[in-house]
Amino acid sequence: MQSQANLNWGIAAAGRITQDFVTALGTVEKSRHVVVAVADVDGQRAQQFAQRNQIPRHYDGFDGLALDREVEVVYVGTLNPFHYAVVHLMLARGKNVLCETPMCLSVEQAKELYTLAEQRGVFLMEGMWSRFFPSYDRLRELLKNDVIGEVTQVKVQHGFRLAHMERVCNRSLGGSILMDIGIYALQLGQFVFGVSPVKILPSGTQLNKERVDVQIDFMLDYGDGRRLVALVTGLENLENDAVITGTKGEIKLSNYWCCTQISRSNAPPESWPLPRAKFDFHYTNTCGLRYEAEEVRRCIEKRLLESPKFTHAESLELAAIADEIRRQIGVVYDV
Repeated sequence: MQSQANLNWGIAAAGRITQDFVTALGTVEKSRHVVVAVADVDGQRAQQFAQRNQIPRHYDGFDGLALDREVEVVYVGTLNPFHYAVVHLMLARGKNVLCETPMCLSVEQAKELYTLAEQRGVFLMEGMWSRFFPSYDRLRELLKNDVIGEVTQVKVQHGFRLAHMERVCNRSLGGSILMDIGIYALQLGQFVFGVSPVKILPSGTQLNKERVDVQIDFMLDYGDGRRLVALVTGLENLENDAVITGTKGEIKLSNYWCCTQISRSNAPPESWPLPRAKFDFHYTNTCGLRYEAEEVRRCIEKRLLESPKFTHAESLELAAIADEIRRQIGVVYDV
């Protein structure tokens, strides 16, 4: 694909997160992103989504989208249990894919998809959108330059009143506060320490009547006195920040999973405000989905099969950690 060509997107699912993604695409300056089709299991929802966003084609079900020759890359924003089947369908048809996090409900399913993508020679990325914010580029630079010395602890508190929402509380829908927002704490530990944890210790878990976690504390021990400590809850609103403590100071990330401001000891805060958009967003800072979309475009233009900022191996490592936490706390899916 020539570098000046548009990137043609297909959208799999007509929901809130996919609406935010399409709205965010519209904020990219000199945008070379074009949404050409949308599909949903409810054809009427797909039609309404297409009308609202001036998308030329809409499909009842995902087969039509997979067969649409104009679509180069598909953003999959279905509910978690359906990620595997929809991503598999798109990859099998030779489409590049950006899949909403988590990629799948088990590390084994995720491995299958990454293997298929490599076999088909197409790009596949789990949408770990945190990694593509300018704040994370700056954080990488600060850590590399030893600004706070050797990091000893990452402390995260992440909470929203979500425990009543079907996607969090319903086991058959892949419910889990760990899988819904806790995955972002896990990725921050991975980003900062760059190695696998040697111990994974969940505690203080609250399961609902469906045996799904709605609150969890966990500690990941990375060895040599380095650890990630997190409280993740669907029962109350928390400050939703992360503090990275080193031997010479600390860095604070506000809204750490979609961070637009970094503060640190003895320096003024740095911020990266998000632009205004055509529609209001449903979730915190989801205008920032523009950054991962741009990363997808850059990777596809370079004919890369994965993003260096969030590799297949990193995605699988997080899936394995999440699997282990769920195993320890007794959350089991029918997959």
